[in-house]
Amino acid sequence: MTNSFKKLGVLLTTAALGFSLVACSSNTSEAGQSTTNATVATTATAATPTRAEILAKPHEVIYETGKVTKENSEELRLASQKEAQKLYGDSKDLSDQIKLTLFDWWGNWKPDYESWLKIADGLYAQNGEITAIGGQTQKYSDYRLAMKTQRDQVDMEMGPIMNITVDGNTATLVYHMYLTPKAAPDKTFDTIVTEYNTFGEVDGKLMVTDLHLYTDGGGMF
Repeated sequence: MTNSFKKLGVLLTTAALGFSLVACSSNTSEAGQSTTNATVATTATAATPTRAEILAKPHEVIYETGKVTKENSEELRLASQKEAQKLYGDSKDLSDQIKLTLFDWWGNWKPDYESWLKIADGLYAQNGEITAIGGQTQKYSDYRLAMKTQRDQVDMEMGPIMNITVDGNTATLVYHMYLTPKAAPDKTFDTIVTEYNTFGEVDGKLMVTDLHLYTDGGGMF
């Protein structure tokens, strides 16, 4: 990885702004909205910026979208993990700790469900709330079961974090997700995902207590 890891820029593409909730139809109320009229993804508080406020800030660009493919995703995830350990490994700053936690998780990610469970249980608080599948908010303990159903239907490859920003205890990040239906193995859908991860301390460990996940659909929905 080069110095582009520290490069500042804006959110990669307008496609990433045309959000629809993953695993639901693209006719949600938030689909197609721009950063200027984006609705609030989470309830705004003094400590939690609104979605529009987050998207208006500069984002740390690691990879341009044209450099990421399904085939090189694992290599780039691991490269990002190593670079993050060098940059943030000794830092006590909350923002750096959050970045290191996420880049480490991405580097350790594996496509099979059992491997995902092992690392997911270390990132998401059991009572944390996740808004992703079907646009409904679930406790993580229920979400992990729903993911089993999803993994039974599709093979997944996750691209590296393409850009990231941390505001307070909320990290916004963008990445590609490649989904191949097991019923149609010759067709892979490339979707751009945006996540809002809010962190809190759980039993002395920094964990995600609230996650909102959006996708442009990738032609799948």
